[in-house]
Amino acid sequence: MPGGKMHEMINVAVLMVTISGLIYFTTLKEPAEFINYLNAYTILIFAAAYVFATFFLSPDLDIDSKPYKRWGILRVLWWPYKVIFKHRGFSHNPILGPLSILINLALIVVPLLLLAGFGMQNLPAGFIIATIAGIVLSIEVHIISDAFISKMKSAF
Repeated sequence: MPGGKMHEMINVAVLMVTISGLIYFTTLKEPAEFINYLNAYTILIFAAAYVFATFFLSPDLDIDSKPYKRWGILRVLWWPYKVIFKHRGFSHNPILGPLSILINLALIVVPLLLLAGFGMQNLPAGFIIATIAGIVLSIEVHIISDAFISKMKSAF
């Protein structure tokens, strides 16, 4: 398995390629329909969510990893996740891993937004989609790099 720093380097490299591709697609004269929704704002939101997920929302939140420790005193919010999931179990499943992290994050963020008086209906759909896409892609890159490195190690 790649170490924490290697995961971060892989994720940052994938982000650079992804952003380059998204910017390229926005410059096409006749882009695909979904590209019409891309603009600098959504790409920036996507990138910010991706970076946040890379450093704070890793599937390795189920162990005493750097992402877990980066939460500082707030890591207590991830304690249930750490107790429920065993390392490289569901947390590293391509579907259940991102879904479980998103659900746990929503259980943390949504009540805070509601307590602050911020109505969820005020969030633009593009913001929500870009945020979720950034988080999910970051987690998927982590899971794929773990699987790839494991296959390579077992092959040799």
